[in-house]
Amino acid sequence: MFRYIAPMIAVVAVAAASSAAGAVLMRQAGEWQTSIDNGPPRLICYTTDETIDQNYVSRSMAKLPGANCKVSNFTTIGPVTSYSMQCTVGGSLMTTTGSITVTGPESVTGKAHSHGGMMKTANGQSVAVPDTDIVSVSRRLGPCKPGDKQVN
Repeated sequence: MFRYIAPMIAVVAVAAASSAAGAVLMRQAGEWQTSIDNGPPRLICYTTDETIDQNYVSRSMAKLPGANCKVSNFTTIGPVTSYSMQCTVGGSLMTTTGSITVTGPESVTGKAHSHGGMMKTANGQSVAVPDTDIVSVSRRLGPCKPGDKQVN
């Protein structure tokens, strides 16, 4: 389950890195390095700039298998964006709250807490999703390089 939730929260966190205080949130195209919970860094190439808003956050989390999500709060004060959302996952409710802090011109730290939800396993059984706390640290390294995993 963690393998599904953590990358989605990291995507949300990377989203704010190119934002100035009070400006529209943007994720700048290029190669991004992200570490989740002090794990090994992952490189991802985002091929386009993306405006980050409630719809973007909802679409990112809705990539969880069987999820339908709605952002109920999305607030930016200074370098910190806070959000909360509710997702129906496997017929049950999962809530997520988090914050994204811009720590530099092209770097960001994200924190999120998710609670509840059910997921179906490969054999069709339903399994409760454990409460999850995630910290991700992301920074833009520059333009995309040949061979980078590309995400639109």
